[in-house]
Amino acid sequence: MRNQPRFYAVNRLLLGVFLLIAASLYSYKVHATTTQPPIPRGVAMQSWQENGRDGRYLLQVLQGSALKAGKRVSGSVKSDTDCDIDAEGLSHCHNIIELANGTRITVIDTHNMHRYRCLAEGDRLSLTGIGGTWIMGTLSGKSPRIP
Repeated sequence: MRNQPRFYAVNRLLLGVFLLIAASLYSYKVHATTTQPPIPRGVAMQSWQENGRDGRYLLQVLQGSALKAGKRVSGSVKSDTDCDIDAEGLSHCHNIIELANGTRITVIDTHNMHRYRCLAEGDRLSLTGIGGTWIMGTLSGKSPRIP
C-alpha cells in the first residue's frame, strides 16, 4: 500500500509535464502562424480586422522618415500595390504617400479589404506619428467603407 501513493504522485507529475509540453507546442504553433505585426500600445484597436474603421488606418513606415510621436502632417496617396490576401484574410498593401513638404514615405496598410477599403491614389490623409515606425492616417473626405 505504501507504493501506491508514490505511484500516483509520479503519474500526476508525468501528466503535468506532458500537459506543459503540449501547451507550449500549441502556443508556438499559434504564434508561428500569426504573420501580423503586434499592434502598438496606446492604439485603440483590438485586431487588424478593425484597421480602416471610420477612415482611420494604422500604418507602418517601410521607407522614408517616420513621424515623431504627436507630430501631424498631411499627405496624398500616390500608389496602392501588393494587396494580396493572406491566410488570415488580411492584405498588407504598400502605399506611397507624398507629404505636404514634398517628401515621400512608403507604408504598409494591414487591413481586411472586404471590410474596409484600401487607400487609393488621390486619397488625402491627415497623418499623426505614434512612435517608432508607426503612424495613424485619417482619410479626408472619402467613405472608409466598401460600397
